[in-house]
Amino acid sequence: MQEVQNHMLKRYRLFPIVAGMLFVLLIAGCAPGAIESTAGVTRAVAPSVSTLSAGQESMPRTVTVSGSGTANATPDIAYVQLGVQVIESDAELAVKESTDRMTAVMQVIKEMGIEEKDVQTTQYNMSVQQQYDRDGQPTGEITYRISNQVRVKVRDLTKIGELLQKTLAAGANTVGGVTFSIEDPKALQKQARDLAIADAREKAEQLAAGLGASLGAVRQVSEFSAGRPVPEAAPVMEMRAIGGGEVPVSGGELSVSVQIQVVFDLAE
Repeated sequence: MQEVQNHMLKRYRLFPIVAGMLFVLLIAGCAPGAIESTAGVTRAVAPSVSTLSAGQESMPRTVTVSGSGTANATPDIAYVQLGVQVIESDAELAVKESTDRMTAVMQVIKEMGIEEKDVQTTQYNMSVQQQYDRDGQPTGEITYRISNQVRVKVRDLTKIGELLQKTLAAGANTVGGVTFSIEDPKALQKQARDLAIADAREKAEQLAAGLGASLGAVRQVSEFSAGRPVPEAAPVMEMRAIGGGEVPVSGGELSVSVQIQVVFDLAE
């Protein structure tokens, strides 16, 4: 009799639990969505929404093109690298000879009307060199080598040949090179940039017309380069003063190139 009462008591205790589970299933069945059962656990799965929201827009129609432009001009300034190299067996004698030669060179530069601000010492060094015989053995003789170099900015290009001839006659024996440039390249860069813009627009209009569309507003633009017109210098040359007049020098023509990338909108 006692066992029957205990069994009935357990059933009454389980009744609220079963009723609660049935209530949950009833609520889930009324909600929109599916019922998912995993490992004996039943739960409601919320429905997914695949439609676009009211404020979401489609991807814009664009065309991306590149443009390039090159502008040319004659140089208006030049840089001349020149100096003195001396090799002597006596250090004091090497210093004196180098100093005397460079003093004479600097005097010539000054007499030609080149301002002090346009002359810059770029190198001065002394190296000690051990001498060797034919068998590669040191002879005990030591020589001293001094190099003194200056960089001269020449604003009157007609004076370059005269400068080289007179400085070589005064004692200079090295010419590191002559480079030509444009002191203010902004105008040349602007001209090249205008050409690059026109090139990019022409390409974009051609593409749009070929695809049955028209060109819209500019969405994005990037510039990749607008370099300065500085040519490479010639290699260092050892020279001696010789007759024959001024050294012939030609500045030629310099160029500046600009590359851009532009993204245009496409219209119907």
